[in-house]
Amino acid sequence: TSVPTYLVERYWPGVTSELLLAALARSQRVTEQMSVEGTPVRSVSCILIPGEEVVFSLYEGSSTAAVRQFNERAGILVSRIVEAIELTQDRET
Repeated sequence: TSVPTYLVERYWPGVTSELLLAALARSQRVTEQMSVEGTPVRSVSCILIPGEEVVFSLYEGSSTAAVRQFNERAGILVSRIVEAIELTQDRET
């Protein structure tokens, strides 16, 4: 069975690459804690759009609530969380 995927949208005034990297570093500890507690959440990817002060993050987790709890514990702002389906296409090199 596949793990549900969630897209987190963040409107983050003043966000910079440095602030985002610091938040991602903090989230590593939360990833470990929540896994030990039996509620694993995994960060898949993160996209910063600096001109719009927006960050999109993709997570795998059991529920919207688990992803929200993960971000709250890591101290990372969340504007919206929606279930998403990640589709990838194989590319020839």
